[in-house]
Amino acid sequence: MAESVQIAWLEGGELKVPEAGGKLREAVLALPLSRLIVKIVRIPGENLEDPVGYATPLLKAMSPYPDEPLTVSCETLRETESGRIVLAAALPEGSADDIATALDGAGLNITRIDALPLGRLVAILPQFVHVGGEIVRRILLVGGADDIAVFVLDDDLPVAVRAISPGGDMRREVMLSLLEAEEFAGARELKCVVTVGEVPSEGLDLFAPVRALEDSGDAIGGVAERTLDAGTLNALPDSWREVLEETRFKRKMKIGFGVAGAVWALAMAVLIGVPKIYDYRTDRLNDQKEQKAMYNKVNAKVEQVKAVKAISNHDQGGLETLRAVVSALPPEDVELSRWNFRRNDRLTFSGTAASGDQAAILMFKDKLDALMLSQISGLEEDGETPFFAEVTLPKGINTRSGRAATFDVECSFRQPEEDE
Repeated sequence: MAESVQIAWLEGGELKVPEAGGKLREAVLALPLSRLIVKIVRIPGENLEDPVGYATPLLKAMSPYPDEPLTVSCETLRETESGRIVLAAALPEGSADDIATALDGAGLNITRIDALPLGRLVAILPQFVHVGGEIVRRILLVGGADDIAVFVLDDDLPVAVRAISPGGDMRREVMLSLLEAEEFAGARELKCVVTVGEVPSEGLDLFAPVRALEDSGDAIGGVAERTLDAGTLNALPDSWREVLEETRFKRKMKIGFGVAGAVWALAMAVLIGVPKIYDYRTDRLNDQKEQKAMYNKVNAKVEQVKAVKAISNHDQGGLETLRAVVSALPPEDVELSRWNFRRNDRLTFSGTAASGDQAAILMFKDKLDALMLSQISGLEEDGETPFFAEVTLPKGINTRSGRAATFDVECSFRQPEEDE
């Protein structure tokens, strides 16, 4: 890595640049995990020549900007007999306007983009190396200023990765991460929950024993170490790469030519380059306006289709909802009562746990949270759609005389922002 290239990072929504008074022009940018689209992907043997081409549609399906090009990078985690396991990541440009503005203000060009929590893993992962015997599954929670990074590890191999934003439902996100790991690498018993940094530990012991690791705090050093390896992630968008190459080219020309050459290059740039750049940017702006108008029309049509489907959808009807709730019940002990179902709105019901086991009630609530629409409809396209938008225990859990416990459950079919 060139001496002029330094590590800049985003922390608490603010761009951090070391030696701000210096003449830095290029830097590696480390971002919180929540600013990137990240997924563990298994590349089949027949697609090893183009892992990016295989992973791109998977990440594009996760992007909040479906009509925007996505530059995907793949970091190999492990070679297997049937293919390769990679960590795929991309930065959606539509969500990075604030980052671009901050970089312009700091006068930086970015050569690579990495994930800040991966820098901390450089010191953490050696503690999870496989030493023989049965593979051990652990979940690692790495606290940060912007989010909590979740890594499900089979020994030292990540099999699921996720970011929990501030205020997120920790237990729900941990449960979803474990389900993702089970789908990717098969079912295994969770041995422990490991925390690093500031991570709320309340409720985590329901999954497995909780153990805290000492935080080395050297995430930036880890990112710098990863940068020396050309095979690590580089989620730099193509448009940012073009700006970097153009800047480097201009700098080489300025060094290579004398005063006369510099004047000639400047004149040629004014006579030829500037009009072309303006034409190119004008055409691109017009294309973006046209694409935005088309996207708005399509989006309006999609909303109309959703409205029609909401009326005719039997997958979230009364009987299917009853079947879904019953499928999440514990094998014994919990009985339901006072069923109140309003189609496409919400479901409320009460229940009693004769033994007073509050953990069984909380596990029942978490299973309702984790229900997917595809489990009811049988359609793969519903795999990312929750059956219930929100599940709450509005009155908590009440313990009666003796050992019995009662509870009320409220399940909403609509997102909170849709409620009046």
